[in-house]
Amino acid sequence: MMSTLKCAVIGCGGLGKKHVGHVAVMEGVQLVALCDIVEEQFTKATTTNLGAGATIDISNYNLYTDAEELLAKEELDFVIIALPTFLHEKYTIMALDKGVHVFCEKPMARTVEACQNMIDAAKRNNKLLSIGQCLRFDDGYALIKEAYDSGKYGKLKRLELTRYSVAPIWGWENWYMNFERSGGAATDLHVHDVDFINYLLGRPDAVRSDAYDKRSGFDCISTQYYYKDGPIVHATGDWSLPQSFGFRPDYMAVFEKAVIMKGSKGGPVIYPEDGEAQEVEYGSRDMYKSEVEYFVQCINEGKLNDIAPMESTKQSIEIVFAEIESAKTGKVVTL
Repeated sequence: MMSTLKCAVIGCGGLGKKHVGHVAVMEGVQLVALCDIVEEQFTKATTTNLGAGATIDISNYNLYTDAEELLAKEELDFVIIALPTFLHEKYTIMALDKGVHVFCEKPMARTVEACQNMIDAAKRNNKLLSIGQCLRFDDGYALIKEAYDSGKYGKLKRLELTRYSVAPIWGWENWYMNFERSGGAATDLHVHDVDFINYLLGRPDAVRSDAYDKRSGFDCISTQYYYKDGPIVHATGDWSLPQSFGFRPDYMAVFEKAVIMKGSKGGPVIYPEDGEAQEVEYGSRDMYKSEVEYFVQCINEGKLNDIAPMESTKQSIEIVFAEIESAKTGKVVTL
């Protein structure tokens, strides 16, 4: 019988609270502590582009406003780090050096060098590090991945990904709107689709990007990805839209014998070359819960995360920075 893993969540904003809700009831996991520099975050509901937030029943947890104190006092197996991007490197390495496995929210870090430092710390301490690139655990995107890998609909001819959102002005000290802290929509929002492209097709040979700024730097970025003898691939991330617009991620994968795209109900629809459209049952699992459940499984089985390897998620950051360089210079950037 496997022992119960003790866990803490560091960062109790919108995604932090979502993780709290999942691990608090997760089989084989005991949530013992929460940490946030702002005490009111423990009880305050946070609304994000995912919708209205939830409050937390904090009565069963030890509460901290200092992560270093938490790591010194608590006996933990893993932590979930849901802090602003520019803090990921510091606190991930701090936890790994304490001998604790780390699940860190996306994007991995603010620079490629920081990503590598995190990987080095995981290897140095023989601990697992996983990054919350949640599309790798989403049923709709998984359907595209399965179709591509199996070849059941022939070759992938074109992939179009978009992620449109209101500006995330709900962050602590408005950190999303500070490019030095967040990397703008390019690094924070668009990285979801970049990571899925990387997961599906690997590193592109080159990228060509256009972008514009509204308030944070790279509020919108649109990129063409070049693969030798590969499909036409394009993705756009934009969080410059009015608050009334909401959040609209979308996908369209055109294969030789079918098209897979998001339907009006939010789930994928398959349009075969012959026959009627097939609406696929969707929503049976929560991608945020699934990614942590798989991380816990990896800890228990003593195996590496082969769905979202830390080296692969670092590569997604490398691609984003190539896109930013392309948008700045107006040139195609090779990788």
